[in-house]
Parts: sequence; C-alpha cells; structure tokens
Amino acid sequence: MSDATTILVDTELERDDAAAAAVELYRRLVGEGSIAPLPSNPSDPCFPVLDDPLFAESGVRAIGLHASGHRWREDGTGGAVLIDGGRENGIFCPYDGSFCIRCPECNQPLAPGDDGSEALEEALAVWCEAPDSAYVACPSCANWTPLTQWRSPGHDFAVGHFAITLYGAHVRSLTGAGADHAATLLRHRLGDLASDYTVVFARG
Repeated sequence: MSDATTILVDTELERDDAAAAAVELYRRLVGEGSIAPLPSNPSDPCFPVLDDPLFAESGVRAIGLHASGHRWREDGTGGAVLIDGGRENGIFCPYDGSFCIRCPECNQPLAPGDDGSEALEEALAVWCEAPDSAYVACPSCANWTPLTQWRSPGHDFAVGHFAITLYGAHVRSLTGAGADHAATLLRHRLGDLASDYTVVFARG
C-alpha cells in the first residue's frame, strides 16, 4: 500500500459526538459494500476498500475512521465495534511532527520551534486533556484564538475529534484547487456534505 494519506478532519464536531459519527459512517460504508467490515491491521485499524469505482478512481485503497479517545476492535460477529480507550488524540499532521499554521486573525505563520511557538506547543498539550481550553496566542498580533481555527496553507495540520483517513493517495482535488465533480462526490460519500472538513496530507 502506498504510504500517502489524505485526512479529512471535522474541526467543529464536539468530542461527545465523534464516536457516533464514526460508527454511522462505518455502518453506511459497510452497508453500501464500499469497505470491508473488518480492519486489515488491528494495531493501526483501516478498512480495505472493496469494489468501489469512486474510491478506486481517487487512488484510495483503505479508510481509517478516527474518534478521539476511542479505538476499533472486532465484535465477534464478523464486524467491528468502536470502544472507549486507544490513542486517538485528534491531532493530525505529518508523522514527523513538522507543520506550519497561520493565525486566523492576522495570517502570521507559526510552526513548532519558531520564536513565540511556546503557546502553540502548550495548546497542543492542553488539547489532549481539555480541548475547549486549547487556545493559541499569536506572537504577532497577540490575539488568543481556538486551536481549531488555525489553518495550514500547506495542508499539513488540523485538530478535530472526528476524522477520516484515506490511505493510498494525496487526493489534491479535495483542497478546492482544481476541485471537480468526483471530489464533491467523494466528500459527500464520506459525509462531508458541506465540503467544510479540513484536508491534511501526510505520509505513513
């Protein structure tokens, strides 16, 4: 499997609603015959894509469904169930931890290790324990804004309690640059009806 991944992150959904959203999408995709009911790798669960032309056209070979504080396991009846526990923390970025985001107020770029990035690093730590309190102080304009509102121009960072990983490709059309009908259909198939999930590209 290619190591390219595209992650769609819902930055608005509340933590308490994330598991229900993941289970609902899982059941729908399994019911449509789009994904296998069992994950291919129990230690890093992703559900193989079956005979689905839309996913195949996009280069997507498997799908991961993430809900903060939850993990997938077999249910003993040939399917999977989402249970409490696990390492999902709702932070999505390249696996080496490098990313750059911009202040939603003044557009100032900020990356871990930059001057003034201590507030970002603290917000990331707070996010894992108390997401509603994860605010970042911009070193340029000094405004405090929620971590969820900071966006990455390079599509390499987002936080959210529910996310969908598409394994096998960087689906560039999902960013809106050159978006086409197939990209809209793909978003809709994944439940992003308003096309407002944040796109993150990573490599596994």
